[in-house]
Amino acid sequence: MSEKENQMSYIDEAGNDVFTSTYLLKRGTCCKTNCLHCPYDFTSKNYKIEVQSLNDKDIKFANAIISDSRPVELSELTSSILALGFGKKEKVGVHHITEDNYSDFSFGTFKDVICAVIEFSNKLTESTSGRALKNIYLKKEFQHQGLGLEHINR
Repeated sequence: MSEKENQMSYIDEAGNDVFTSTYLLKRGTCCKTNCLHCPYDFTSKNYKIEVQSLNDKDIKFANAIISDSRPVELSELTSSILALGFGKKEKVGVHHITEDNYSDFSFGTFKDVICAVIEFSNKLTESTSGRALKNIYLKKEFQHQGLGLEHINR
């Protein structure tokens, strides 16, 4: 685990000291007070991730969340060496929000805090919103508490 993942708390935008899921796990039991980063599924049973519109002014912030939540990509040199040894693989698509595709994305908020970027498919579905959920990119602070697509309020 990195130093950031071992972090016990952080200061939010409002100046509050917020305990991380690492701290709450080390505590050993759930306090049942709906902690923002509860790793025991208590809060995620009582709250859903709400969908919040993303506009063109939010693109940079949303891309930062996506960048922090996807695996680190291999350098060109490493990719070349691996390709020589194991054969060339197709590049993995990099999700990047632009002015042309930002309507396919929304923010996810958990307890009124932005926790994720949600990507929607362009395909219509039977759901009430008409668009299928494709991916969720969680902010670092929310990645170790079991939140996923199933927690999005639809």
